[in-house]
Amino acid sequence: MKFTNNKYSIKGLGIYIGLIIFLSAVVFLLFSNMFERNAPQIKVQNEIYWNFQKPINVAIADDTQIKSYDIFFIDGEKKIKLETKVVKNENGIIELDVMPPASDEFYKPKEATLQVDVYDTSKWNFFKGNHAVSNSKIVIDKKSPVANVISNSYLLRQGGSGVIIVEINDENIKDYYISFNDEEVFELFPFYKKNYYISIITWPIDIKEFKRVNVVAVDLAGNRTEAKVPFYIKSFKEKIDDIKISDDFVNNVSKHVLENSEMSVPNNIVETFVKTNKELREKNVKTIRDVAKKNLMNNMNTSFDIKPFVRLPNAATFAKFGERRHYFYNDIKIDEAWHLGMDWASVKRADVYTSNPGKVIFKGYLGIYGDSVIIDHGLGIGSLYAHTSSINVELNDEVKAGQHIANTGSTGAVFGDHLHFGMLVQGIEVNPNEWLDFDWMKTNVTKTINDAVKIINGSGNTNANGSAK
Repeated sequence: MKFTNNKYSIKGLGIYIGLIIFLSAVVFLLFSNMFERNAPQIKVQNEIYWNFQKPINVAIADDTQIKSYDIFFIDGEKKIKLETKVVKNENGIIELDVMPPASDEFYKPKEATLQVDVYDTSKWNFFKGNHAVSNSKIVIDKKSPVANVISNSYLLRQGGSGVIIVEINDENIKDYYISFNDEEVFELFPFYKKNYYISIITWPIDIKEFKRVNVVAVDLAGNRTEAKVPFYIKSFKEKIDDIKISDDFVNNVSKHVLENSEMSVPNNIVETFVKTNKELREKNVKTIRDVAKKNLMNNMNTSFDIKPFVRLPNAATFAKFGERRHYFYNDIKIDEAWHLGMDWASVKRADVYTSNPGKVIFKGYLGIYGDSVIIDHGLGIGSLYAHTSSINVELNDEVKAGQHIANTGSTGAVFGDHLHFGMLVQGIEVNPNEWLDFDWMKTNVTKTINDAVKIINGSGNTNANGSAK
């Protein structure tokens, strides 16, 4: 009996040990990194527009390491393995540039599939590793967008405005705009018929050299077209205006402007003035740009029937657009800045009226400009009324031509009661004299629009708002 009992004890011990080994193996399989079961992750766009010029970016990641990957181009007839270039390979992450398939002029598929096939180094799946596959739709587009200039103003002055009407056409269009010197970008607005657009631009006065104005169109595949806009140009001859700054002006004006703008006030007279005239001015100009750009994005209203603006009644002009002001303290030059509007003065608290209908897109304190109003008139054109003593409109109000909107004042960084009147093109202050001139508007705005409509129609009479008679 003892022998039999020992036999059963040994057998039970063997089963127990075997069970422990089995459970240990199961635990090892479940929790060991060698047998991790997470499939590799593939990061690639679901829909890709490809012109076969630039590589496609694919990223692969795994909890351990990538063992192998294959990327195929499948067009329905062929399955081509694509070459890749490793951009990054570290910590289980591989970034690849996938090269386009070799093709000739007769190979013109319109759609295909990009298949990414990946295995990791895990011992799971009978030592084959975890497997992942992704399929992305490819739209093949090798054709550049159409970008033609239909009509534009004849002359563009430094600091002045110009009108451009273009044709943009592409079934996969992504972006289109007007570029000035590759520095400034101007939005295009829908015009008259499908695929036609209009923009009012400026040659910013602080950019001395004119290089080029281009219509730029880019499609989803990265195809890009640039078309030059033919302008005759005329540089601006600046007028230097020397201005003496006194302690009284800095203490009673500059300091208060900084305080009202929630900016610290330096202890030094010169530093206080320069901070107001440079740092705060830049901040205020940026606010004007941002307000105008935001309004463009929120409201792509393309109605445009603007008439020449009218100066403040019975007012004298105390400062003009484009004066280059040099500021002196104790006969030492301490700063300089452009004056970018018209300063008109008549009597204190003179009534200010709008010349054209529009929408109030800014009302409030604007640093050196004081209490100000900005009205949008469509197509990125705005008018600015600064240094007011009172404002009679509210933000987002729709105003009519001839409406009393404010009264002149001396708020902001000014010497006395007057109106600073500014014209804005997509938030950039431009020469108001053009927009006050009936002949300029007839030649550069009305005629340009009418000529474009005639070209688009092929023939027929048109009027200035772009509709056929």
